Amino acid sequence: MNAKKELEKRIISTVFADSPDAIEAIHTILKDYTILRETDEEKSDLNKRIKHYLGAKRIDGLSPRTLENYKYTLELFAERVNKSASRITTDDIRGYITYLSDTRHLAETSLQTHINTLRAFFGWLHTEEKIKKNPMAKIKSLKLDKKNARQALSVEELERLRDACEGYREKALVEFLVSTGCRLSEVAQLKAEDLNLADRSVLVTGKGDKDRVVYFSVRARLMLQEYIKERKGGDGLFISSKSPYDPLKPRAIQRIIHNISEKAGLAGRVHPHLLRHTFATLALNSGMDVTVIQRLLGHEDIATTQIYAAMNEEVVKHQYNKYVAT
Repeated sequence: MNAKKELEKRIISTVFADSPDAIEAIHTILKDYTILRETDEEKSDLNKRIKHYLGAKRIDGLSPRTLENYKYTLELFAERVNKSASRITTDDIRGYITYLSDTRHLAETSLQTHINTLRAFFGWLHTEEKIKKNPMAKIKSLKLDKKNARQALSVEELERLRDACEGYREKALVEFLVSTGCRLSEVAQLKAEDLNLADRSVLVTGKGDKDRVVYFSVRARLMLQEYIKERKGGDGLFISSKSPYDPLKPRAIQRIIHNISEKAGLAGRVHPHLLRHTFATLALNSGMDVTVIQRLLGHEDIATTQIYAAMNEEVVKHQYNKYVAT
């Protein structure tokens, strides 16, 4: 039975109970239409397209971490929007962005990351002629408040964050992030055995698989020692609280920091990267040379460091009072 006959039969049997007049009327309406039945394979081709896209990007030389982030973002989209790639519309995209904002409560910077990933994915599908129309063509980027998004925590806000921590895992995580300035991906891959507690240092692997030594504070060491002492197993530096005690993935660390931020009354604005920015800003305010901060953060270009540790009026005044005013 072809798709048109099948559709006619289903409409009639469901609505009209095999009325002869209805059969003729439906046949007349549909006779000028070509109807194709979407197969199960066509319905689920989005995950296949995602795999092909990630394979192409791997060949292009994207790092494993970047590919993993793309994979997470696109598979989350595919799970929510269960349609063939060629049938996804701009309204589907808008609905998904609304879902991320209203239901998952993502910050605007995170929303923009999802938009950027979807734009790259559907742009590739369009270029490869896998889809005729790009549903992202009419989706604009968000107007982010970059100044406030990069605004480091004040000393008072940092203390509120510390006070909101429950248990040594949360305390150790916050102290480690804010005293090392490590990237989220760098922290997630560390093992407890990597720590040199004697001189408060650890070797991390950053972007481009480049290794560097970072240091952590006395407070961080104390929290880490207590955390490692009380936990029941696992070899990751920060691990799940339940057996088999797997290392925390970046998304899990993000959720923990977000929850602490909420408890601290900081409107959910705190995330691991903001703690990295806070580290850079506090280091600069204390007089640390920007080239040293650059090395600790693992930046190749010092201009990137200067963005994180912005030379605002407070910093200028601090430096003037320290070196000139006396």
